[in-house]
Amino acid sequence: VDENGIMMKEANDTAPEGTIVEVCPEGILLVQDLAEFLKKTRGAGLLVDYGYDHGGSTDSLRGFYRHKQVPFFSRPGEIDITADVDFQAIKHGVNNNNNRNSGSTPGGMILQTTSTDDDDNNSNKVFAHGPVPQGKFLASMGAMERVVALIEDDNTTDEEADEIYKSFERLVSADQMGERYKVLSLATMKDGIFAPPGF
Repeated sequence: VDENGIMMKEANDTAPEGTIVEVCPEGILLVQDLAEFLKKTRGAGLLVDYGYDHGGSTDSLRGFYRHKQVPFFSRPGEIDITADVDFQAIKHGVNNNNNRNSGSTPGGMILQTTSTDDDDNNSNKVFAHGPVPQGKFLASMGAMERVVALIEDDNTTDEEADEIYKSFERLVSADQMGERYKVLSLATMKDGIFAPPGF
C-alpha cells in the first residue's frame, strides 16, 4: 500500500488465480499515522485484535447478531460486520511508507517516520515488534503469576477465584482467545537494541 492507501503492484504479483484478498487501506493509514505520532512523542503502542500474521490472504468477513455468527447481509443495519486483521499487511504498509530511505533493520521491522540527525541510533526509531499470540504475550508479561496471587489472596472468595481462573483461561487458551488474538507493538528499542517486554 502506498502513501495514498493504494495497493501496489508487487503485492499482487505472486497471488495465484482465484486468491481472495482482503485489504483495509484505512487501517494501514491509521497505523502509519500512529507510528508517526509515536516517533514524535517517543511513545509506544499495543495493537490487540483477532487476526493473522502469516500474510497472504483469507476470507474472514462475517456478521454477528446477538453474539451469534450470521450471514452478514441477513439483517441490514442490525448486524455487526467484522473481519480479521492482517498484521503483516499493517507492518508492510507502515514499513514501506515510512522507511523508503532507511537501511535494513532486525527482521525488517523499522518504522522510522521522519529523518533526523540521530537516524543511525536505533533508540530514536519506532519498530514493529510481533505480532505474537495474545496467550504468549500475557504469559510473558506475568499474567499467570498475577492470577495465582489473586486466587491465593485471603480476601478472594471461592466464587471470585473461579471467575478469575475462567477469565484467565479464556484470554490465554489456544482454543479460545490465546491464539486467535494477536498483539503487535510499535515502540523504540531499549538502548537501540532490545525489543519491549513480551516480544
